[in-house]
Amino acid sequence: MKDVFDEVVASYHRCRETGTFFDTFYEILLGKSPEIALKFIHTDFARQKLMLKVSLLEMLNYYCGIESVRQEIERIGILHRRLEIRPEDYELWLDSLCESVARHDPEYRAELGERWREAMRPGIALMLPANKGTA
Repeated sequence: MKDVFDEVVASYHRCRETGTFFDTFYEILLGKSPEIALKFIHTDFARQKLMLKVSLLEMLNYYCGIESVRQEIERIGILHRRLEIRPEDYELWLDSLCESVARHDPEYRAELGERWREAMRPGIALMLPANKGTA
């Protein structure tokens, strides 16, 4: 687990160094589904990108067993349910993230993409409706 965490964190920092990683992520995500794109019509993307930066780190910490971030990830899941984010949307989100990593991490390889998926899945599972009360 620590090896995956270390590798994904290093990849995250390499991606951020490009300066356009989060722009690429949202470009890919919004292109995957008209329904998702509609949910972002009135979004302040500067704020949204900041929230994504924080959320990715929280999800990595949760993957490593740091329980103190659980409540925040659950709160995001409740917000997503209010926004009618569907379980299948999380897969599109994860695909978009991994495609963005592939474009921005000069050390990207398929195994690294799988490690990103492994690290993000516990946080995604925590946000899904079946795993936490009502919205």
